[in-house]
Amino acid sequence: MANRNSASFAVLALFLYVATFGFVQLSLSHILVIVLRQISLLRPYGFESAFSLRRLVACLVVLWLLAIFYAAAFAPLTTVILDPRKAAGVCSYFSCQRPLIIIAIVLLAFLMMTVLLFYVTVAYKLYAASIQERLHNEPNVTKKKLRHFIIFGGHIVLYTLICSLLLAGAIIIQNNIWLFHKVVNSQNCLLVEYLNTMIRLETIAGGAVLLWMVRIAADVALLWVTEYRRLLPWISRNEPKMLPSSQHSRSDSLRWHRTPATFNCPVYTLERPTASGTSRIEN
Repeated sequence: MANRNSASFAVLALFLYVATFGFVQLSLSHILVIVLRQISLLRPYGFESAFSLRRLVACLVVLWLLAIFYAAAFAPLTTVILDPRKAAGVCSYFSCQRPLIIIAIVLLAFLMMTVLLFYVTVAYKLYAASIQERLHNEPNVTKKKLRHFIIFGGHIVLYTLICSLLLAGAIIIQNNIWLFHKVVNSQNCLLVEYLNTMIRLETIAGGAVLLWMVRIAADVALLWVTEYRRLLPWISRNEPKMLPSSQHSRSDSLRWHRTPATFNCPVYTLERPTASGTSRIEN
């Protein structure tokens, strides 16, 4: 499709990187975060001891290795992009190119639906647990987890939107690769069809790469907006804090207050009626 010195190689190679390594690494990372939220709900007290920093780093390394190995499986297709003349000997269309592209499309759809359904399921479980805590008058600790999980849903919505467009682009590219194969192996000189197919391939692949870059920038911006207190802890220290309210709480208002003792003043004079009038007796 291209050669070392053309822009087609760079654009198509970047699209192949996005559709293989980039997509798989991002999908598995989202699944890992959702699994951690699920485990923190089921085992809230043993979560920190079960998942230490070392184990989390090991999980991330495994995710990256899986994404690298998956992308390495598309090395024959990369060779065809680099030099189409080697397609017959290295990776022909029907035996290699088409199966690899179909696998990439199926995995795109499968991982995208898995992440979306998994997120909705865990969010519903967190919501149900929060409702149960409120009904049983228990400390509603799940409500805070649910709030953070809903904020994390912004990344999932962005992921679903971009990956849906990426999936549509991969399907269109598969169709154009089939047209390119027919044009190249045709006995006639179909120069116009060849140029049109190459332009469509470069345009769609370039648009997919551009969308992926937009997703990266949007993810970073969303992370800074929602988690700036954790990323920059000194900002939250300088924020003004509310003073405690001077009003009595409900428990204080319902609490029994002892009535202070009252003392009557002594009577120093006493008036008593007599026959001649009133007389005053002094103590």
